[in-house]
Amino acid sequence: MTTCPSCGTESREGARFCDACGHELASAAGPTGAEERKVVSVLFCDLVGFTAASEAADPEDVRARLRAYHELLREQIEGFGGTVEKFVGDAVMAVFGAPVAHEDDAERAIRAGLGILERLAEASAGDPGADLGVRIGVNTGEALVVLDARPEQGEGFVTGDVVNTASRIQSAAPVEGIAVGEGTHRATEPVFEWRELPAVELKGKAEPVPLWQPLAARARFGSDVIRSLSTPLIGRELDFLQLRTAFERAVHERSTQLVTVVGEPGVGKSRLVAELGAHVDALPELVRWRQGRCLPYGDGIAFWALGEIVKAHAGIYGSDSPQEAARKLEDVIPDVAEEAWLMARLLPLVGVDPGATAGRDESFTAWRRFLESIAEHEPAVIVVEDVHWADEALLDFVEHVADWAHGVPLLVVCTARPELLERRPTWGAGLRNALTIGLSPLSEAETAELVAVLLDRAVLPAETQQAILVRAGGNPLYAEEFVRMLRDRDLLDRRGAFRTGSDVPFPDSLQSLIAARLDTLPPESKSLLQDAAVVGKVFWAGAVAAIGGRDTAEVERVLHELARKELVRPSRQSSMEGEQEVGFWHVLVRDVAYGQIPRAQRAAKHVAAAEWIELRAGDRVEDLADVLAHHTTEAISLAQATGNAELAGAVAPRARRYALLAGERALGLDAARALELLEHAVQLTAVDDDEYPAVLLRFAYAAFQVGRASDAVEASAQAAAIFRARRDVVRTGEALTLQNNASPGFGDTSLSEAIALLESEPPGPGLVAAYTQCAGVHLVRGELDDCLAFSARALALAADLGLETPARALGFHGAALANTGDRRALDEMRRARHLLVERGLGRDAAVVHHNEAVNVWIFEGPAAALATFDDAERFTAQRGLVEMGLSSRASALERLVDVGRLHDALEGYAALSHLEEAMNEPSVVEFHAAAAR
Repeated sequence: MTTCPSCGTESREGARFCDACGHELASAAGPTGAEERKVVSVLFCDLVGFTAASEAADPEDVRARLRAYHELLREQIEGFGGTVEKFVGDAVMAVFGAPVAHEDDAERAIRAGLGILERLAEASAGDPGADLGVRIGVNTGEALVVLDARPEQGEGFVTGDVVNTASRIQSAAPVEGIAVGEGTHRATEPVFEWRELPAVELKGKAEPVPLWQPLAARARFGSDVIRSLSTPLIGRELDFLQLRTAFERAVHERSTQLVTVVGEPGVGKSRLVAELGAHVDALPELVRWRQGRCLPYGDGIAFWALGEIVKAHAGIYGSDSPQEAARKLEDVIPDVAEEAWLMARLLPLVGVDPGATAGRDESFTAWRRFLESIAEHEPAVIVVEDVHWADEALLDFVEHVADWAHGVPLLVVCTARPELLERRPTWGAGLRNALTIGLSPLSEAETAELVAVLLDRAVLPAETQQAILVRAGGNPLYAEEFVRMLRDRDLLDRRGAFRTGSDVPFPDSLQSLIAARLDTLPPESKSLLQDAAVVGKVFWAGAVAAIGGRDTAEVERVLHELARKELVRPSRQSSMEGEQEVGFWHVLVRDVAYGQIPRAQRAAKHVAAAEWIELRAGDRVEDLADVLAHHTTEAISLAQATGNAELAGAVAPRARRYALLAGERALGLDAARALELLEHAVQLTAVDDDEYPAVLLRFAYAAFQVGRASDAVEASAQAAAIFRARRDVVRTGEALTLQNNASPGFGDTSLSEAIALLESEPPGPGLVAAYTQCAGVHLVRGELDDCLAFSARALALAADLGLETPARALGFHGAALANTGDRRALDEMRRARHLLVERGLGRDAAVVHHNEAVNVWIFEGPAAALATFDDAERFTAQRGLVEMGLSSRASALERLVDVGRLHDALEGYAALSHLEEAMNEPSVVEFHAAAAR
């Protein structure tokens, strides 16, 4: 048999297309060895004491017992969509989530385990000699999967720590019980009743591993655990009005109305239906509510959802015998002449053999008559969830009911993903009583309101809110799962900000949901989406074509199909001329698709993306330096992780070039990002490389910008030593000048040496910078005449050499001039600040801004000074200039005292003191806290 890579259905050997979904199957040439990273749930099951019991038994008897045992296990595992990888004696390993993922694989694995225990107990009760005790272990985690492996032929297809850990969890499980790891428990906690087991020491694990035992399911398989409606319905008021109006029309007109609620997973379909249920429950008159759900991937019979509705109406339980089920059904059959005929048509829906078969038209008529009988005396709502998974026959029946049922107040509500309308574009067409409600993502404002309610906070820090908004992408479920994860893992502090050093992880529930959706795509579409994920959240069709060696026209066609599925969406305007630009609908879809690519393949794809961008950028490659730095850096990191030193070495020169370019461009915009890029450039440059000291000097400047003074001093001193050894006087002077600038209190002698060296050479920009730095030193020391002299010398020398105005020197001159009472000082400092901002010199602009605020107090009073300090602090916050931000905040505290705001000053001092714990440079905080005190 051949397994479809899209839906997981087995088709006849040699078939070109899947018998179930029609997708093209793998070539008959045999396995390709294609690999993918997937989150899977691995089940291990082992008989207890079987080896000892078989020691003296005849081999044929042993084989017979094992064959029956293996058949039982395979039936349960495959019945829940799992794949048996191997039987080894009395042990079995099965995988859920490979080759095709489901959004509930962890649940399926546990249900399969519970089913195994139940079936073995039944077998033992019927045959005491067949008493088979087992231990079962389940673990969930990431694995590398060979997509077209043939496990039935002994080919392994899943590798990773998740497999080894599952095996060891099984050995720690209770006899006749199941033990699961933390990932499995977290993914299924609401679905089962649990008993916490003692944590165990497992080989290869540094810490004891917590375990849990699932005892029983809280809901039938395929039924959602009921969610609370405690949070308000946000952004769906008009959609709910449409749904409620359809119900009221059905009641008022005694007619049948069909409403289909369409939207991507998590967008709020079930919640909207639940709101209707709450509305109906609140009505004074009785309304019958019957609900069924279509099971995914062919796991149930064709009319499973209809069978659930019939069972619910008759009160039939899964544990009822066929005779009891038939009796309960007979009790709710309407008292009509055709009662026996109706009974025979309905029995198959509740799992009872009627003894005779019927044609489709006859069955449809009988089933419709039964639904009409439910609404005969009271209004009825029939809900069919997830009809995108329904067989064609069930879809035909729902449309049959909408078209033919009459004279009763009946509302049929279906929920579906966008795939339904692609598979059946004529759904509901031609029916006057059919309505489709398409749910769009929530707006940012609506998502923010929802998040605030979920976190019980009216106001959130901007960083927290933006992180959740980006990841939610307007999807209520995504927002809810992120908030739940943040709470469960205690990732937010009391203010609602992310705790220091904590990353925002990916909720396992969303990983499974999105991965399952991607696995419904044809293989070529999924591969294309993965290549697009390498390019980024926003990508170009040409880049995707280049990465995968595809025809651009074919890429654009597939992207159009993916847009219809609401996985990607085209941009109105492209940032690259002549190229179609497309973005992922959700950043999480991009993250999941990217995470599925094995690391070695990712490295090669990043290189291909960089090559395409370089080619398209041409002479404007500097504008895309940050993008190219990202791709080349990722390529090197992945190549090193996979042991591909050749690729890493080949990419390194380009990676260094783009990291330098991007770092230079980022200095005036985002000093922290600039530091990250330039630090990477240093790492990519060999110490004996001619460019090493120059790269080191750029890193030192960026480190100084973000307040990492000790790193700046160390790097500039190292650069100065190398330049000195090369007898490069000018560059040595530049490095020494920066070393002095970064030294706390300008306490070293490097500046004197720098000026002496630079004055021994023809004057140039380096000497202008040294004079400027000397002016700053004298300003800090309060030597105002010397500050005025050196800043004037720097300004004059720059003018003589035809250089641009040294803005720092102008700012220092203004600060010294202010102490003479000359009002021109503020004009000089403001002009210097604007020049520095225009040149992208953020920290230098912040220094002048701070000095300006200090001197505004002299000429315009403390209130004006406070306003200027506020502006200065906002400026530093926008650019990540930590040190200067602290300076402005500390100096502002003195002005608060001046205007009599003592309480605010004390609160500000306390907040400033707390920053010491989070700073790499505690001396900076101590200095400014002392000034504030």
